Amino acid sequence: MLTARRMLSGLMAAQAPSALLFHRALTRPEQAQSECLSRILRATRDTTQSTRTPGFSLIRTAREFQDAVPISTPDSVLEDLEALEAGTPRVLTREPVVRFEPSGGSSGASKYVPVTRGLLDEFHRALAPMLFDLLHSRPAVREGPSYWSISPIGRKQGRTAGGIPVGSVEDSAYFPRFLQPLLSRVFAVPGAVAHLPDVESCRYVTLWFLVACEDLALLSVWNPSFLTLLMEALERHGERLAEDLERGVCRPPRGLGGQDGDAYPHPGPLPEGEGVLSRMRFMPRPGRARLLREVLRSGFQARALWPRLALLSMWTDAQAAHSVAPACRRFPGVEVQGKGLLATEGVVTLPLFGAPSPVLAVRSHFFEFLDPEHPGLRPRLAHELEVGRTYSVLLSTSGGLLRYRIGDLVRVEGFHHATPCLRFMGRADSVSDLVGEKLAATRVSTVLESLLPGVLGGQRPAFAMVAPEWEPLAPPAYRLFLETDASDARLEEAAHALDRALREGFHYRYARELGQLGPVRAIRVTEGTRRYEARCIALGQRAGDIKPTDLHRQAGWTAWFSQRGTKHP
Repeated sequence: MLTARRMLSGLMAAQAPSALLFHRALTRPEQAQSECLSRILRATRDTTQSTRTPGFSLIRTAREFQDAVPISTPDSVLEDLEALEAGTPRVLTREPVVRFEPSGGSSGASKYVPVTRGLLDEFHRALAPMLFDLLHSRPAVREGPSYWSISPIGRKQGRTAGGIPVGSVEDSAYFPRFLQPLLSRVFAVPGAVAHLPDVESCRYVTLWFLVACEDLALLSVWNPSFLTLLMEALERHGERLAEDLERGVCRPPRGLGGQDGDAYPHPGPLPEGEGVLSRMRFMPRPGRARLLREVLRSGFQARALWPRLALLSMWTDAQAAHSVAPACRRFPGVEVQGKGLLATEGVVTLPLFGAPSPVLAVRSHFFEFLDPEHPGLRPRLAHELEVGRTYSVLLSTSGGLLRYRIGDLVRVEGFHHATPCLRFMGRADSVSDLVGEKLAATRVSTVLESLLPGVLGGQRPAFAMVAPEWEPLAPPAYRLFLETDASDARLEEAAHALDRALREGFHYRYARELGQLGPVRAIRVTEGTRRYEARCIALGQRAGDIKPTDLHRQAGWTAWFSQRGTKHP
């Protein structure tokens, strides 16, 4: 424990200079943003994209930048990204691309985001003050190792046609190289876990190291349901884990990988993971094995395993809010800190304990904010935002994305010094439009939140999601997937209530009246969160990055949830 404390104190000291600069910038966001814009313009001058903008080299101010450079989207930069993937230099930035990071929302196809040294520096300008604030404001976190969520890569890391690597293994890759060895020494779980071949074996090995770590101080995940599924796996594999801890071995289950993506335990060996496991140290921990058995027998509470656990870090906003309570059920009394808004393309906000909500990463990128109610107006700058208003974020980075619409909505909750504090409200671009109904995720979330507790007996179900379905010889329609013990009559009532509420929207009502859309039908599901995760992984997402959603635009969920999964042994 002493070694971990010393290393974490050293880590905090290493972040102090960047944290000081950030806190100074909070009092002068307009100047800080001007400096960001100047740095980004230098990084993108004399490139393919700059030659498309007359007078690009003459741009100096934010207004000149807005007047000269058009707003960009994933579709508008596709051709440039393809050129970068082929190895063409100086397309978006003067710097070479270090790697590509796959990115994609819960309802969309993956795309590649170019990562440069300049972009990594911008990430560090946000991550360093966040880490400093965490270690400084909560000294108990410095008392032991931390777990930062690791999920399997899902497919082997590859390279583009131009030879550029695709994907990183763990979050520490966003920190400066000189800090990465230090970070790896204070992590409770080795990053190599990400190389295991499936989610179930990754979770098992993760749990081996977590249970072995008696002085664990911090659990940091993205999606709260990731933590819920991890603890469910601990209960499911508890006796096997105890045996392995007692003997100093690790025998992860083998993912059977049925059609529905299930990954259930299998007593056989794990040939694909043997090379990964051989590089890890598994020492006998008979005391921890005895404690694990006692905890599981007495009604599993995680604090009995990790008495020094001081903080849970996870998404708490937008649709993730529904998953926070189930994730915290086994951790009574442990403080929860909500994460900021971090996209693959860049950092928008970072959490600070003294701020009303996450603070704009004012030293990292150049930000603009579109008013969704008046999209034709000039986007506002950081120092021009108004409390209580909701905006859509535009991002410009040293990675070469200029005025890039990332599709996230944020609401101004207040100011920390002079810098806005922003709460993530959901996706601005999450709209399902099969036949012109223009059904927005924000509308679906509002309706589900208001009607489900009343119809189903006072509580929102453990899993609830709306998704479109195409059926032969019938018009497309939406399905309401619910994990609940309510009667079939209640489910049918919920479907009718949802259909009535959605008819309040002109486009949805018109499509229903024309017969272009069929009625909503409710479908009961089991293990909804786990099966949802499995399909998202099958669609190309990493487990730790999967976001819960009330509206998924992908069809095919009825067949997915209806498949029979292998039962637990």
